Parts: sequence; structure tokens; C-alpha cells
Amino acid sequence: MRYKIGEIARLAGVSKRTIDYYTTLGLLRPVRSESNYRYYGGETLVRLKMIESMKISRFTLEEIKKQLGILDDDNFLPVPGTERNKINVELLRRQLKQLEKQLVQLQPGSVEGLNEAQTVRLRNKIMLQSMTVFQSLMLYINEINLYL
Repeated sequence: MRYKIGEIARLAGVSKRTIDYYTTLGLLRPVRSESNYRYYGGETLVRLKMIESMKISRFTLEEIKKQLGILDDDNFLPVPGTERNKINVELLRRQLKQLEKQLVQLQPGSVEGLNEAQTVRLRNKIMLQSMTVFQSLMLYINEINLYL
């Protein structure tokens, strides 16, 4: 599904100015139509939820951009208007296994050798991966629902 800037802003509960600002920063990637309109796909809603979650966790917009870039480089999130517009299920499975291993690391007693900064970095990394896996699962479920 394709949305114009006002539609995606309304669905996400943010202003058009916020969408425009995030687009300018490179956090969102619209597809341009032949008439030069910007269209945003459903994956933009996922990205916006991730951005808002990371902002609540006190990530800066620059840190958010870096984290989203890492996820994009890993071919984890779909990119509108490309061949990568579907969820990579195999990558999602691998990420879930990796996430399980990392969650074990956070069990009481397992972070004993880490200083506070290392513990916070590890927690933030795992939180970001958890959000990404969850959002990707939601996209995958929505994708499947189209065929039911």
C-alpha cells in the first residue's frame, strides 16, 4: 500500500512536518512517483514506530539513523520500490536465534564482568534488535494475512 505524506502522518500520529524532517534526515525513504509525489509504504509505519521507541529510550536522531542504517545494510527491513520489499524470513530466523543467545547474556550474574557503559550498550543493542524482530514479525504476519 502506498501513502502520501499526509496519510502516513495521520496513520502514525505525527505531523507532516515530522515526516518531512525524518525524510530529509534519511530516516524514511519514500518512493517518488512520475509526478514527483512522495509515497510511503506500510514499512514506513514500522520505521516510525521504531524511531519513536528509540526516541523514548533516549537515542538521538543521529544514533537512530545509524541503527536503522545497520538494519538496512543487513537486509533486515523491507525497502519500498525495490526487490527488497518483502520480509527476509531466513534472516528473521537467524536474528531470533541470535537474540535468544543475547537475552541469555542478560540473565542475572551474566553481566558481572561488564562496566556500566558496556551493560547499557549491550542492553540498547538487544532492545533495538528485539524491536526490529518484533516489528518484522508484525510485517510478516500482515503479509501472510493478505493471502488468507
